[in-house]
Amino acid sequence: MTQEKTKAARGRPKTINRERILDVAMKAYWQEGTRGVSINEICKLAEVSKPGLYREFGNEDGLMEAALAAYIEQTFSPLIATLESQTSLSGVLAELVDFVCNERKELPDGCLMVKMRDTQTKLGDKTQNALAEIHYQFMAFIEGWAQRAREGGEIPETMSNQFVADYIDAQLTAALAQRARGEDVEKVNAVLKMAFSVLA
Repeated sequence: MTQEKTKAARGRPKTINRERILDVAMKAYWQEGTRGVSINEICKLAEVSKPGLYREFGNEDGLMEAALAAYIEQTFSPLIATLESQTSLSGVLAELVDFVCNERKELPDGCLMVKMRDTQTKLGDKTQNALAEIHYQFMAFIEGWAQRAREGGEIPETMSNQFVADYIDAQLTAALAQRARGEDVEKVNAVLKMAFSVLA
């Protein structure tokens, strides 16, 4: 009887620490890019078996989708909340510069979303769909700000809402890629402010 209980206990899968795995995967993908780190490396860093990881997330696509969701919750959602508190376009642009250039303790530079977009065609369907939805929401948010800025006389009528959103997105993407490459933060800050001055 005792031996049967012992065998049964040994056969049970270990409890998976989902939060730890997601934290490890998010930071690894953020630091190295989705093509720069393997499932085996994540398993080693998170101290979890590959079967255990697959039981929890299904496959690599499921893990990347969950890691992206963790990134959004930790980094992107607070940014949107901060932007929503701004009453002017200049305030929004200043917050975006701070987001790009501020140092984050124990977190990589750059942006996980930008790195994922760079290799989007190599991502799984779940991750691609989640990335597209998040990007769509961000662009819609900026277009809304552009409309309000136009109504307040902050943006020329010749600039459409879509143009403003596309321009901001392009400048942010370039600046975040520079940060990820380790370029001088003061230079990135100055160039991004100059680029945004076209709108302000």
